[in-house]
Amino acid sequence: MDAFRIPCAEWRWTIAVALGLLFAGSLPYLIAWAVAPPGHLFTGLLVNPLDGHSYIAKMRQGLEGSWRFHLAFTPETHPGAYLFLAHIALGHLARWAGLSLVAIYHGARVVAGAVLLLVLYPFIAMLEQPVKHRRMAFLLASTSAGLGWLVAPLTGHPSPDLWIPEAFTFYSLLANFHFPLSIALMMVVMMTLAWPGREPRLREGLVAMLASVALGVLQPFAVIPVYATLALRLALKLRPRIGIPWQSIGWTAGAALVALAYPLYGVWAIHFDPVLAAWNAQNRTPSPPLWDWLLGLGLPVCLALPGLVATVRRRSVEYWLPLFWVLAAVIGMYMPLALQRRLSLGLQIPVALLATRGWWEVVCPRLHSRLRPVGEIAVIGFSAVGNLFLVGMLLMGAVGGEPLFYVSKAEWRAFAWLQEVGKDSEVVLCAPTTGMLIPAWSGRRVVYGHPFETVDAQRREAQVTAFWSGAMSYAEQKRFLHENDVRYLFVGPRERALGDVKVGAGFHLRFQAGDVAIYEVEGR
Repeated sequence: MDAFRIPCAEWRWTIAVALGLLFAGSLPYLIAWAVAPPGHLFTGLLVNPLDGHSYIAKMRQGLEGSWRFHLAFTPETHPGAYLFLAHIALGHLARWAGLSLVAIYHGARVVAGAVLLLVLYPFIAMLEQPVKHRRMAFLLASTSAGLGWLVAPLTGHPSPDLWIPEAFTFYSLLANFHFPLSIALMMVVMMTLAWPGREPRLREGLVAMLASVALGVLQPFAVIPVYATLALRLALKLRPRIGIPWQSIGWTAGAALVALAYPLYGVWAIHFDPVLAAWNAQNRTPSPPLWDWLLGLGLPVCLALPGLVATVRRRSVEYWLPLFWVLAAVIGMYMPLALQRRLSLGLQIPVALLATRGWWEVVCPRLHSRLRPVGEIAVIGFSAVGNLFLVGMLLMGAVGGEPLFYVSKAEWRAFAWLQEVGKDSEVVLCAPTTGMLIPAWSGRRVVYGHPFETVDAQRREAQVTAFWSGAMSYAEQKRFLHENDVRYLFVGPRERALGDVKVGAGFHLRFQAGDVAIYEVEGR
């Protein structure tokens, strides 16, 4: 493929930029670790700690030797299923390597980010020939964000560039490992099956199949926008008088079928496990309104509008791939699906490609030659402000001692005690925020800890809050503990923040460290 004939100078530039971005994506974590409040430890999670702790909890199941996924944020037991295999595999890797879960998590995050950036440049090179076009598209795709830095302070409304990491390249490599790796796999599938001017051969077809299987395992819903994009491309290539691209159709159909195998298993496993079915019923991620996305994509989406015109002017459908990707994503994001927002995975990349075309083919020719270099730098720089704002927000939370970022040393000792003496089937009652932490750092289950991964989450969160705030009578408390099969009561600063916690008869003190105590329910 032509991508492998990219000159060494271009690769050197790409690697240098990629290293800078990977360092920038890791720097907030290093600073958060360095500024931990006295007597506290940094959890290692900054972006969406709620989901981050659910990833660590899944990895812990692998660390403890399991390949089956079980919901750890709910008191119900169930057989489990072979879901979230990538996270569980990282847990096994942590056990084999003798490393902490956080070290493996961030190692995977950095490696996945590097893979994404090193696949991104050839993907762009496949569609753009001039080096200056490629570099601008790469920088816009990897560093740009929207107008959240302006909109959020003025209105209090966060646009998608501040809370939907999967749609944005830099945000995704800052957040976790599976978003950037999934985006890279999406591009690999498109590169192998939609290379301009050639039909996929055996090698490309096999690579597409392997990448599709990996994508289906890592992010099952990502299969939808990829193959919708390829289907749109093939539909416009079906011209009987010119010839039907049977080879492309065959390999695309074959890769799509193998990509669907694991997602279909997931659907089957969830359907026949009542606990997983209850989790899936409340696992909904609706897409924000379209105008919100326009704010979230910012200046690049403004340039992408003339870029659409420039793309359509190219008579070869081969170079319309960014347009097809945007159409497939936007249509999917507003279809009646539970995971609408997830279909925005990697959306910034085709928008950046269209924006680059809009700049070079529509805007730039209308500017004085002296203004063109300055304008290009201004576009890239202005588009990157949103990510600087995002990093600044995370650092402000870290410097301010955000409770979701840190745990006290007493809490950490209590988690270690639970991990040592408890069993994974035992349930701990604690405050909602502590419930986010315990499955990740001790492997024990909780009554409530996650709005999606706790079954009947809203009711249970209200009950847990009522228990700690004193709104339940003694008889109601006993019944509540029995119904949820609670063995341990975790009493720490987060629980006391909900009310005047009084532990009466019926509980036996098992652990004490500083302001944290763990009681065992008598009779268990």
